[in-house]
Amino acid sequence: MWRRIVIRRKRDGAAEGLAPTVAPNIDSERTSNRQIAGAFGQQLIFRAAGMVASLLTVTATTRYLGPSLYGDVTTAVMFVGLWMSLAELGIGAVLVRRVTSGRGDLERLVRINAGLSVSYCIPLYAVAAASGTLIYWGDRQVVAMILIVAASLTLTTLSTCFIPVFLATVRFRAVALSDLLGRSISFALTVILVKYEAGVLWFAVVQLVPPAVVLVIQGGAAKSIVNCTPIFSIRESWDLLRESLPQTVILIIGVLYYRIDGVILSLLSSPDEVGVYGLAFTLTTTVGVLAQFFLSSTLSTMTGLYARDRQAFTNFISKSLQIMICIGAPVAIVGWMLAGELIELVGSAAFVHRGAPTLAILSLSIAITFVTGVLGQALFAAHDQRFLMNLNLVALVINIILNIILVPQHGAQGAAVSLVATNCIGLLVATWRLRRRVSIQVPWLFLLRLTVPLSLCIGAMLALRELPVAAVSVAAATVYLVVNVIVGPVSLRMIRSVVART
Repeated sequence: MWRRIVIRRKRDGAAEGLAPTVAPNIDSERTSNRQIAGAFGQQLIFRAAGMVASLLTVTATTRYLGPSLYGDVTTAVMFVGLWMSLAELGIGAVLVRRVTSGRGDLERLVRINAGLSVSYCIPLYAVAAASGTLIYWGDRQVVAMILIVAASLTLTTLSTCFIPVFLATVRFRAVALSDLLGRSISFALTVILVKYEAGVLWFAVVQLVPPAVVLVIQGGAAKSIVNCTPIFSIRESWDLLRESLPQTVILIIGVLYYRIDGVILSLLSSPDEVGVYGLAFTLTTTVGVLAQFFLSSTLSTMTGLYARDRQAFTNFISKSLQIMICIGAPVAIVGWMLAGELIELVGSAAFVHRGAPTLAILSLSIAITFVTGVLGQALFAAHDQRFLMNLNLVALVINIILNIILVPQHGAQGAAVSLVATNCIGLLVATWRLRRRVSIQVPWLFLLRLTVPLSLCIGAMLALRELPVAAVSVAAATVYLVVNVIVGPVSLRMIRSVVART
């Protein structure tokens, strides 16, 4: 339920020439506000362009393959995704917390993490490939795609050891660039595959492009900041694993939580239902990158503020929650009102009947995760990861039970309802827990003021309903943003204060 993606790289040569024991640019208060604001703007541009490339890739793929074959590809991706949490083990966040609290040397920690990643990347691939072969033994096509897609685990395991470098030094440009290039190259290859009428297995090969690009670009950027040569130390690796164990369990449960729906669908329903769910899930998670970008950009700030100034930490969390609510609310409304048109635009008419209600439900789910992401990261910064672990475990069990009950009869829509239900439970419990740790309040006045731009956003969609869905979406988003800037509740001043803190 609580996911993070990092987003930036070294901006200049400030770190060059530093002694290996120095962590460059750790104190965010020394960083220029103008530089930070520029970095945020860059990341937003790169992410927006990457989202467009992803949507174009999905459009080309779904229209060429159709619901059934796309369902097979989705099955392979979802199953391999179950193992993705083991690619990082939660060590990155622990490294950042050590460095920002002055308890560790960034370079030494990164090198130990690199040695650990090199040690288990191949075994991880072998376990994922073997388990997929056993579970889907009767479907040779799905097994073949799992064997291909599982190679992304090795690539991701190697690249994640660089994540703490960008988080701790607040340098994200390389990560945003690698994300954009990976998605763009994937789109280009997909267009070529469609043009030459390639077989479905080649669309599994395309899944390897983004992690390969990430490894090359982020690896080069991280090495320009600190020495990343692997160090193989059993004692230091064990210390990292032991400290990160609660976070590792949280990541494992979180990945299972979001991927298990598609796997259960593939086992209890038809490939068409998997394809429909995969398309709706991809659309919502693509938008969810906005929240992940914000969370990864603020992780070091949250951990640092909790260690230094609890009141500043509380204020920062409150403003972060308001910004995420402001972003998530229109996502839910637009997704709900324009679900059918969006599914047909990105997919095809073959996906609309089952895909429209599935997308509408998942739009609510992704909007909730905008808020739960902040809550979860705040609890982690407050050293309450054991509670997070228990909360995620309970949510996962409830989600599995609901899927087993609902999927056989309701297919993709049943999986979507299961996700929304458990997200709501997580939201309520996490809010209760955080309020016990810090004096944070539910922003009732903020929510009331937010109804003004939301109402005008809905009005714009209803008035322009006859226009193409892309134009309606852009017009609604523009109205919403303009009204927010003019009358609030999220003003430019609030956004600048959060950016300045990071």
